[in-house]
Amino acid sequence: MSRQPVHQIVSEPATSLRPVNISLRIAVALAATMLPLTACGAADDPDKAESTPASSPGGTVPQSEETQETEEAAVEPLPFNASGLLGGTARPRFNDGESGEVSVVQVGPLDPEQGILLFAFRNNTAEGISHIDWTATARSGGSIVGTGSSQGTIPAQVAPGEVGLGYIFFENAGAIPGNAEYEFSVETSPVDTSSYNTAPLTVTEVNLVGQAIVGSATNQTGASTEGPYSVAMYCFEGNDLAWYTSSFTEQDGPIEDGGTATFTVDLYGDTCAKYVIGVDGYFS
Repeated sequence: MSRQPVHQIVSEPATSLRPVNISLRIAVALAATMLPLTACGAADDPDKAESTPASSPGGTVPQSEETQETEEAAVEPLPFNASGLLGGTARPRFNDGESGEVSVVQVGPLDPEQGILLFAFRNNTAEGISHIDWTATARSGGSIVGTGSSQGTIPAQVAPGEVGLGYIFFENAGAIPGNAEYEFSVETSPVDTSSYNTAPLTVTEVNLVGQAIVGSATNQTGASTEGPYSVAMYCFEGNDLAWYTSSFTEQDGPIEDGGTATFTVDLYGDTCAKYVIGVDGYFS
């Protein structure tokens, strides 16, 4: 697989992995989670684990009212792309994640050349989330060996129970050991159409043509959106995240509700049979 140098441009939104341009996202209200995970190529078991009630020698311990209310409010994990915002050929399966939290459900391989660690997360909170900004710390032997942050996610707004995709950019990825463990934390905003909140466009068509994926996305948010509109493509091998690239739409001005943007994503000579594409901008 060919790779090209990474360039970090703080003032620009996320672009292609070949090269990668880094955007400065606005972090607003936060709902933080943190958990250690080891990068790997295998997906988590998608089957739900059965829970067994706590018991005592006298029988099952009665549930408290608080526990019962929590179970009643539990979010049901949804199939990948349940919102229909994304396009492509991949249909990966992920585990349920942590109840009541926004938690990482798969960590892909760290690409030391490009400095990118791919990951998937699930929103198990009762509300949709947007402006989803992740940070990660890499540890080896108990010591911090790298820190990084995400550069946007797809979809740009993630409904309760739904899975999103993102990546962490590490400046010193080449020095991070292969056995490193990662701790993640996240900041999010409520889903609305307020100015500068992240806005997901609905991918309505994708076609593999030669060494590029071309397609279109429609503004179905009910509000006007602003560019630049980033186009992110994640390639899968089975259920596993494999690699990433991105581009921009041809249009970068305002798009009214019902309007359409078109795009071309260059694969740089690589091939990908199973991929997912998302397009996002900002509300006016």
